[in-house]
Amino acid sequence: MRLLLCTLLTCSQLVWGSAVASASSHTSLSALETDTNRAADQALRHTESLATAISFAFDYLATFLGEAGPPPLVIQAELQATTERIDGARSILVVGRDGELLHDAFAYPAPSVNLANRHYIRNALEKPGLQFGEAIVGRTSGVPFAPLSVFKPSLDAVFTAIIDPRKLREPLNWCMSLCGGAILTDTGAVIAASPPETVLSEDLISKILEFEESEGLFRYERASFGVLVAFRKSNRFPIIVITSRAITNTVSPVTE
Repeated sequence: MRLLLCTLLTCSQLVWGSAVASASSHTSLSALETDTNRAADQALRHTESLATAISFAFDYLATFLGEAGPPPLVIQAELQATTERIDGARSILVVGRDGELLHDAFAYPAPSVNLANRHYIRNALEKPGLQFGEAIVGRTSGVPFAPLSVFKPSLDAVFTAIIDPRKLREPLNWCMSLCGGAILTDTGAVIAASPPETVLSEDLISKILEFEESEGLFRYERASFGVLVAFRKSNRFPIIVITSRAITNTVSPVTE
């Protein structure tokens, strides 16, 4: 796992160099390309499937709150039940346009807190559709989470699903070693990455954002080795999925 940090990102020296050479000598470049592309396709499907489930849940909850007009305790119970039906969700919040927390799936009454300055609330108010927020650490819980939010004009409120980053990382753990991946917003903010301590370089993110194509595979060069990087830009949600695999510089370059 240490290798991915160096290959994708910031390290200047090769770690586990012999392991990379061994892996590349026993696996053809074509096979590595195929595996990396397949992993990107699977990661995109996994992420879009989760996002679709959350979107449907938000639509249902908006209808439930808007048409039924239930009391707060019933709303909290329904939020909790819906949260438990979404794999990887820890909670669902309902936040007013002014940032006031109106309902919390696992707290009744909802804590008196204003979330107006949270980026995931601002993004939902400023942009249409489901918005992925970059992974952050909860200020009170101290636990990392990835927020997925949408603004519902009929309620003048933002729905936010608090997602366990480990759920998003599942498809990024696609081989035993020398590989990994990440999920980015369409502006390049990191939503989830594998290994979780990975810090993607600005150079790599910029390169991916510059591609006009919605998908592709390229070789990202470092001093003594390279990395195959496959990317997929979702046409349904504002996200980009990437997968990567370390290779040596003794094989032929990938044509971009």
